[in-house]
Amino acid sequence: MYNKDTMCYKTWNDIIISLPKKTVNWCCKANLNVQQTKETTFDLDILNTQGIDFLFNHPILQKRKNDLATGIRCPDCWVCWESEDRSGESHRTLYTNHSVEFDYDTPATFIELELTNKCNLACVYCGPELSSRWQKELKQRHPDTEDEIFHKVMELLTEYFNTALAQSSFINISLLGGEPFFTDHMYIFLEYLSKFHVKPEQKVSVVITTSMAFPEKKFKKFIELIERTPNIIYVMQLSGEAIEKRAELIRWGLDFEKWNDNLGMFLKESARLGNDRLVIGFGCAHNALSLPYFKDYLVYINNKLAEHDYKRKVWFLINYIEDPEHLSISMLDRHHADAVTEQIEYMENEMTNLYQKDEYITMLKSIRKQILNANVTPEMKQNASEQFKMLEDRRKVSYKSQFPHFDEMVK
Repeated sequence: MYNKDTMCYKTWNDIIISLPKKTVNWCCKANLNVQQTKETTFDLDILNTQGIDFLFNHPILQKRKNDLATGIRCPDCWVCWESEDRSGESHRTLYTNHSVEFDYDTPATFIELELTNKCNLACVYCGPELSSRWQKELKQRHPDTEDEIFHKVMELLTEYFNTALAQSSFINISLLGGEPFFTDHMYIFLEYLSKFHVKPEQKVSVVITTSMAFPEKKFKKFIELIERTPNIIYVMQLSGEAIEKRAELIRWGLDFEKWNDNLGMFLKESARLGNDRLVIGFGCAHNALSLPYFKDYLVYINNKLAEHDYKRKVWFLINYIEDPEHLSISMLDRHHADAVTEQIEYMENEMTNLYQKDEYITMLKSIRKQILNANVTPEMKQNASEQFKMLEDRRKVSYKSQFPHFDEMVK
């Protein structure tokens, strides 16, 4: 029996392996201290000697599981504890309340791989560790994925899949960057899928997060690989939460016209492949700049689906920014909760072909509650003012010009 006030489905179900940073964690919201980060950093020798135990049975993971199962608020999970203290809800409650039953020995079936830090965008809430464009802007350098590390991790994941997950009915693999379409490792990974012994009764999905700022030839290569792996469901997490100039300011370097064209390509190919082989989904990183205008994005998506006469179910994948603080949804004034209410009503009444719509609406309701219960201090506004000023000066832009509520966050 476990303590429902602290137990977290994501800690049991998730593993996040960063190949560029050579680190492992278990939940995207967990924060490790300096010593923990050192202990969860691997090299080829560690992977050769400790194998899948380092990734899936690490002492830090075992301690976190023991804490959460016995009612202890593990310090790694402070982001969720602070959110719950403010509003009663967090990523932990969102996922655990919608999860299936699990126990202490339940294996991780959500495997997230950061494949590269190559990226031609510098999104405002990202940074140099996950974007080569950010590195160029800040004049920093972070090493990218080493081939030997990549192939060793692929070998261990193949072993894990064919042993620990042999009886799992549903397995979800997530590929992140940087921009996955800019690394050969994504295409090589898809080749590795043929080595995974997928049983007829098993459902395996690969979620690929992309900002869609890539040339058409990359897309065609990807479609060819999909056609060669018919037993895999591909779910696209097409990243975006705003349209036109607002999108270009948030996702710095983005050409929204190109994004729009690439969305059309995905919708067209998804319809052609049939049988839900290529599932269209949207990854909206809700943040303090974009959230008040998210209804505009929903209307745009609805119109785009109608334009392509797209009848299949569309996914909206749960995500919102809590760190960095100046872009967190909790920076928004209480009156923006009304905008979230309008977004919920539009999604409920106008968007008819969404997969698991209720779960996404639950997240929006949680966001609304967090805005209403936020406590924005003068120190937080001062920090936001300084952070945005640095961005505006470096990029020669004005956020106030496109985001009318901007002054609320910095004054």
